[in-house]
Amino acid sequence: MKKRSGREKRFRRDVNHCISKALVGTAQDTWRGVALEDLKYIRERIRAKGTVRGKRQRRILHSWAFAQLRAFIAYKATLAGVRVVVVNPAYTSQICSRCGHGEHANRKSQARFLCRSCGFSAHADLNAAENIRRAAVIPPNAAPLTG
Repeated sequence: MKKRSGREKRFRRDVNHCISKALVGTAQDTWRGVALEDLKYIRERIRAKGTVRGKRQRRILHSWAFAQLRAFIAYKATLAGVRVVVVNPAYTSQICSRCGHGEHANRKSQARFLCRSCGFSAHADLNAAENIRRAAVIPPNAAPLTG
């Protein structure tokens, strides 16, 4: 068990290094920054909602290395001179990325977003990602937010 545990840990670390290197490299090549959703309390939020059912699903969810990936991105971005911004994820999937209208009813289902104001429709996660990207747009002379 110890041997297997070490192998999985090394694999996860390698994958996180590869992902962070690719993200920071792309941001550097395109003269952009990296916007990350703040996942600090993700496990507590999910546990509180009671959405995680079953031992297997809990094991998969709680073995994700969010903090490690975020740390790798932060240190590689610092070395490359790429700005990293951490965005609060609250309500990003309920606010329209086109008109800015925010309402609980905009989120039709787990996967579907439909703005009640302008009629814009998209996958809810894509809409949230666009809102996170927009929230991360900060003036060039502002200090970077890392964490």
